[in-house]
Amino acid sequence: MNFAIWFSWPAWWWVNTAWLMLADLLSQKWYNILVDKEYASIIKWDNNFIAVYISDDKFFISKKLDYFICFDDYSITKNEKIYDLWTVINLKEKPRKYKNIPAFWVALKLLWIDFSQGEEIIKKEFEWKSSLQDNLNILKEWFDLQETKAIDLSNNIWNPKKMYFGNEIIWKWAIASGLWRYSAYPMTPASSIIDVVTDEMSKWNVKNEITFFQWEDEIAVSMSMLGAKFAWKRAMCGTSGGGFALMTESLAFSNQAEIGWVFVLSQRDGPSTGTPTFTGQWDIDYALNASFWETFPIVVAPDTYENWYNLIWKVLNRSDKYQHPIIYLVDKQFSESYISIDENNLKEEPIFQPESVDLSNNDYKRYADTQNWISPYVVPWTVNWEFIATSYEHDESWASSEDPEMKSKMMAKRTRKMQTFVNTEFNKDFYWYEIINPNAERFYVSFGFNRYVLEDLIKWDSSIGLIIITVFQPLDPRLKQRFNEHENQIKNLTFVEMNEKWSLERLIKNECNLRSQNRENKINHIRKFNLYPFFKEDLK
Repeated sequence: MNFAIWFSWPAWWWVNTAWLMLADLLSQKWYNILVDKEYASIIKWDNNFIAVYISDDKFFISKKLDYFICFDDYSITKNEKIYDLWTVINLKEKPRKYKNIPAFWVALKLLWIDFSQGEEIIKKEFEWKSSLQDNLNILKEWFDLQETKAIDLSNNIWNPKKMYFGNEIIWKWAIASGLWRYSAYPMTPASSIIDVVTDEMSKWNVKNEITFFQWEDEIAVSMSMLGAKFAWKRAMCGTSGGGFALMTESLAFSNQAEIGWVFVLSQRDGPSTGTPTFTGQWDIDYALNASFWETFPIVVAPDTYENWYNLIWKVLNRSDKYQHPIIYLVDKQFSESYISIDENNLKEEPIFQPESVDLSNNDYKRYADTQNWISPYVVPWTVNWEFIATSYEHDESWASSEDPEMKSKMMAKRTRKMQTFVNTEFNKDFYWYEIINPNAERFYVSFGFNRYVLEDLIKWDSSIGLIIITVFQPLDPRLKQRFNEHENQIKNLTFVEMNEKWSLERLIKNECNLRSQNRENKINHIRKFNLYPFFKEDLK
């Protein structure tokens, strides 16, 4: 069963409560709920809308909207250019003061949900507000008037799930993994991480456990995060687009000084300010090459909300372990969409602790050229030792050096560290890519949020497979090996991405040797860059 209910309203109104209550109610019934949130950056004279996709199988995203609940005529004329509006319910005559309730009321009746269930969730939502009784009275009055019923979702299917949006998962990870500091400057769509951290800190009374700083610009944000990391505090920052551009010098500093560096890069449409509240996947090339000279960051891209949580544990641990910058690459859809999650699928791992360093012989070298190219790190609270991080080229101790041989030695050491990551992390217990229907002859190749629409598309067709990349840099070498071993089996590879410059396709072609004439003939692509995510209708 796949079913979609949409809510649409003028941008200067506030109708979030209706769909939030509906999504929360249905997730408690176990249904797979995916909420696509689209809103205008032009605050006045435009339209916001929310799609609540409901399924008892795979999550899905579609242009077909079974019921479109709106509050004005413009909502219809704007959205019918993009979506298939099957049944429109225009509530423009309803009073604006309590506009959330008529929308919620219509949705309850469409889904055969009893009044008592709606009443219960309204009590929860408006518990501390003076408008509680008014909202309950309005729900009762209007609930009795609506007769249309579309699909019966009145029963609970299984154990309840919980609704989260992408940036909210950061909060769960932050508390669970011992994050000490988060720094940021507001930039959509990463800004809501700030809202979650500050709001939830207040609710849960953990103000002393996490330090948050909002600085005057992204340069200060990233450098302050590096300062915390140098002091061996778990720290992270987040940004998007143009803010990331200001952070690249600190990333180069992180490489040179060998200080772990972690931040969330949430992609939006560009270039420049662009259309900042809409989605895109334009920053792959920039993330891969976000440094001057020849050392580059590790780039990780989660493909589900559970992996958003699971992988970010790995990211923070590995940044400390390898003393290396890591970019956590997502997009607007990941950051701001909502989804129902079984919290049992959120996996943690032990927090990384540095190995102790033998200081007895007074021969400690901070940048020692070790066998695995990872130098010993004495944490700053060690008594009677000094701690230096330098952006200059240096010798193995820390002193600045312009000796040609030392330059070559240190540069090779930093570059080869990535090979240690490959040798250690790409093992039989964990792959940094996933293949669904591995025996198929035709494959989609993609990453990130696109997985949801692609996995739904192929669920009934075992002849089509899906290859999802979760680490772009370094790329798991076993993927190249698989292409070589299954060359005769694979008849077609179709790359799916939300950018015009085919960044993912170029990366995989180059890294996996797919540029021979025989292999090129098997490659197609589907690209979309019109502000909206992929729908299954785009791919059929």
